[in-house]
Amino acid sequence: MAKYRILYALLYLGAAVFALAYESKLSFVLFAGVALMPPVTFVLMLLSGLLMKIEVIPEADHVGKLQDFEITVKVKNRFVIPAAPMMVTGTFHDKNGSVIPGRKLVLSAAALRKCDYSFKGNISFRGEYMLGIENAEIYDLLRIFRFKLKHTPMCRITVMPRRVMLDETTALCTDDYDSTITKVSFMESGSFASVRKYADGDLMKHVHWKLSAKHDELMVKQSEQNLGSSALIITDLHSISENEDDNLKAADAAVETALALTRKIISDGRTAVNIYRTSDEHTDIKTAEKTDDYERLVSVFAVIPVTKKDAGAEKMISHAADNLTGSEPLFIITPKMKASALTDILNAVGNMCGEIRLYLTASDPDDMLAAQAGAAGNVSVWRIDQEDIALSLRTSMQ
Repeated sequence: MAKYRILYALLYLGAAVFALAYESKLSFVLFAGVALMPPVTFVLMLLSGLLMKIEVIPEADHVGKLQDFEITVKVKNRFVIPAAPMMVTGTFHDKNGSVIPGRKLVLSAAALRKCDYSFKGNISFRGEYMLGIENAEIYDLLRIFRFKLKHTPMCRITVMPRRVMLDETTALCTDDYDSTITKVSFMESGSFASVRKYADGDLMKHVHWKLSAKHDELMVKQSEQNLGSSALIITDLHSISENEDDNLKAADAAVETALALTRKIISDGRTAVNIYRTSDEHTDIKTAEKTDDYERLVSVFAVIPVTKKDAGAEKMISHAADNLTGSEPLFIITPKMKASALTDILNAVGNMCGEIRLYLTASDPDDMLAAQAGAAGNVSVWRIDQEDIALSLRTSMQ
């Protein structure tokens, strides 16, 4: 803008010299016209800015990872002359899954018209994002003044984690708590403790057909063993690298693994107790017993943050004590873990839980961790493939 002000100053000086050199009506009119141009363009710029309206409208406020969606920027000019060029700075997504802050655009609209500008793409990682216009400025025709719009609209987009489906016929645990023999015997004998409404993932062979016909909705049998039993899931999203993408990939894999296990546990007729962090200092616990609980957990897990490096799963194990009685399986999902951290966990839980299954989402277990797990007897360590979480979990269940 300084360049245009200098050019105008030179024009003004030239008009003044011309008017003094040639004392005529024409030279005076020329000088007066040059002198009046800034106030006229300034007033027009103010009116244009005051009568300009900008809206940011997303196609949806909740989208899946890598799911294409569109954001529309609507510029409405309510003035009788075309809008002066508007310089806009905003944050938008692209087709490569990136979120680009500080993106610069030039927008305008004809007189008494509105114009739509669409941005289509996707986002690679779960989380909450603010997309839209961060700053908007209108310049006068001479580009020596600018007017900053007070209202710069943004929209909040929540990117949901992927939903990983597991094979319902595969046993989640191998200990007595999840005995396949017990499952078979209770179904073959026809005895059961109670019934509940059908949830996605329930086996059709467990449906109580007579009661379903009576209630006009599917009802599922539950055994005494599965009724009221629970499993604990600790989801740790601590950072592992200076590279933000590496942290986000590991965290997303941990979240999607935890949700897959939760869905499986619920489909087995149990309760999933989820322990996770909502910040570096705060740990929360949510219990999921039915599909509605799972859906709420998906929304919560979509936005839980990556925490600092020194906040590992071992720092959350104390919150599991109230839910451990000696038979529950414990699932720990974390990007990586040291053998010393596993030692702290084992010392904390003692004999209060059954099988402990450790899932690593960013690295293979080192020799010390593998040796520590082997010495414990009830601990197994598994690596999660970030691109195929379902296959990794099915492998761990075999």
